[in-house]
Amino acid sequence: MKNSRGFCLVQELVCFCLTAVLLATAIQGFYRSNYLLKESLELQQAAQAAQQVLAGEEYSGRFDVTQKLASGSAAGLAIQEVQAAYGKVRVKLIRALPTAEGLSAAGAAVRAFAGSGAGDACF
Repeated sequence: MKNSRGFCLVQELVCFCLTAVLLATAIQGFYRSNYLLKESLELQQAAQAAQQVLAGEEYSGRFDVTQKLASGSAAGLAIQEVQAAYGKVRVKLIRALPTAEGLSAAGAAVRAFAGSGAGDACF
C-alpha cells in the first residue's frame, strides 16, 4: 500500500481555505444587509416625520425638520416643502396647494364654460 498522508493534509488545507473564504463572504453579506436595513429604517422614520409636519401636526423627535412655504406662483399654487434630516439621512417632501387666487381662477373657468341653462350646475 502506498502512504498518502501528505496528499490528505493538502486536500484538507485547501478545503479549509475555501470554507474560510466562503464564510467570510457570507459574513460580509450579512453585515451589508444589516447596514442597508438600518439605513432603510432611518429613511422611513425621516419620511414619517416629514409627513407628520406636512399634515400640520407637531413633531418632537431626533430629526431636524424644516418647513418652507412659497406662494404666488403662476399656476395659482402654493408650494410647501418639508425637509427632515439627521446625520447622513435627508428626506424632502414637496406638496402643491391651491391658493385662493388659483381656486377663484379655476372656478371662473368652470363657470365660463358651464353654460347658462337653468339645469347647469357650477362647482
